[in-house]
Amino acid sequence: MPDISEHDEMTHWRCPSLGGPVTFKHCRKANDSLPCPKLLVCWENILDAPGFLTSNYTPEELQKAFGAQAKGKLEVILDALKKTGRGEG
Repeated sequence: MPDISEHDEMTHWRCPSLGGPVTFKHCRKANDSLPCPKLLVCWENILDAPGFLTSNYTPEELQKAFGAQAKGKLEVILDALKKTGRGEG
């Protein structure tokens, strides 16, 4: 089984959810420690994203990550603020 962190330092020039550059590590953990629902589209021309996903996640984890509707940019930002404690009241 390949190392799950083997691509972590690779950078994508623009995240459609956040609007700026992000590392692959962010993309594989952006969805409550599961891959971002947009990972396949964003990384398809850079690495074997389907192969990476099927090698590192169970079918149940993939369903949870890709089966739900993707969050919009504002919701992602608000969730990040809540996690840091700055989104309260």
